[in-house]
Amino acid sequence: MKVSIFYFAVNDKFPIDIAYRQFKKYLKDDFDFILLNDAADTQIEHSINTIASANNIKSVRVPQHIHNSGPQDPSFAYSTSLNWALHEYAAQNDFEIIVLMHSDVFPVCDVSIVDILGEYIIASTTEFRIRDNVGITYLYPAFTIINMKKLSNPQVLDFGTEPGLDVGGKTYEFIKNFSNQVKFINNHQIEYFIAILENDPAAEYYKADLTICRSHGLSAGWVAEGFYHYMAGSQWNSSNPIFAAGHKKRMDLFLNYFY
Repeated sequence: MKVSIFYFAVNDKFPIDIAYRQFKKYLKDDFDFILLNDAADTQIEHSINTIASANNIKSVRVPQHIHNSGPQDPSFAYSTSLNWALHEYAAQNDFEIIVLMHSDVFPVCDVSIVDILGEYIIASTTEFRIRDNVGITYLYPAFTIINMKKLSNPQVLDFGTEPGLDVGGKTYEFIKNFSNQVKFINNHQIEYFIAILENDPAAEYYKADLTICRSHGLSAGWVAEGFYHYMAGSQWNSSNPIFAAGHKKRMDLFLNYFY
């Protein structure tokens, strides 16, 4: 089946060209790579389009009017973009398998989306929260795979937020109703991945990145099913100079390793 990567970009801070190259190098499926440009700022929108054009990446504009109602925060904005991508863009086009992804998630080894999904309708990283003394598991859409041919009614899958739950909070209803059709993807923190790599040369990059993150109060990300989540958004909204210095050191290290 054809796999379509839906890569959501709200800024140009992460080198999407490197991520795209990683997909071309390691993803073993027949796939399309679609950059969903969700920038609120016109200048950043153009910057993202320039990156896409220079790398022959298909770019689709997320209509910004969908963000006009409701709370103006990143979680709500991402949830509305996800629902637009699933309920409208994907539903109105002949997609087979779609993958909803943050724009800093990419493969670091040979991998197949089709194999990860298997016979399930959905395979996804998840989030667990306790609300009113009840444990709730919902889809964490940093890495969510959906078989559109098996999802007969896309509207039943809602990535909206709820009080006490982040992006994708409403998907707990889908999990409750279709539990045998949803595969949970386990994500492992970088410390665990480093231990698995042992003497692999790649371990040195992750060790160095972890050291920077720990000394600057940043998140070092995780690995799931051969995909690495860099966590570029960690503490971006803070003006703390320690965070800013950490981001620069991380990106310098990243570019040196991946370029």
